[in-house]
Amino acid sequence: MMQSSLIHMGQRLKQILKQKKIKIIDFAKMAGFTNQIAHYHLRNSDMKRVNLERFCQLIEITPDEFIRWNGSTQLANGKNIHHGNRLQDLIAEKGLNKSKLAERLNMSRRTMYNVFEKETFSPDELDRVARGLDMTTEAFLNPGTIQETRQTESEEMMVLREKYYKILEEHNQLLKNYAAIKDDMIKLKKELVTYRKGKAKKA
Repeated sequence: MMQSSLIHMGQRLKQILKQKKIKIIDFAKMAGFTNQIAHYHLRNSDMKRVNLERFCQLIEITPDEFIRWNGSTQLANGKNIHHGNRLQDLIAEKGLNKSKLAERLNMSRRTMYNVFEKETFSPDELDRVARGLDMTTEAFLNPGTIQETRQTESEEMMVLREKYYKILEEHNQLLKNYAAIKDDMIKLKKELVTYRKGKAKKA
């Protein structure tokens, strides 16, 4: 197996195919295997040298170019990535619900769609988006890295996390309600004692 310490080989191949406008189904035909096998290679972080050389030959690049690939949208450590497009790609890759993600980002769907158009996010937007996706800003800016695949979470995990926070909020609210009721009970007891004392004096 051949693997760069920073490169997820399958994701790098997927990225190159996308930037070269080669559909996965067409790549599968070029390589002479099924769509499922193509997706298998795109999911794998490792790649045999013989496969790397063959794939590079098919898409007309050298293995060295594959390893050093920047492409037209990934240069200077993510500075030339279209941030809005990157966000849309991640939403599609993870199969995320846009309405739920908008809530996590604390913005309306309309605002989020405006964010999709932005070529470069502000540091605050970048941080907010990365946290909303449960990944680091470095992983957001560097597609196809091992770091990205380790840092991201599935929507299922995000949903479970949301449920946990909701239950925690409800639990805290119940504790506040209990404390308020307890205070009311103490006041009522004091008033009752005062009332009884007053009644006893009159008697």
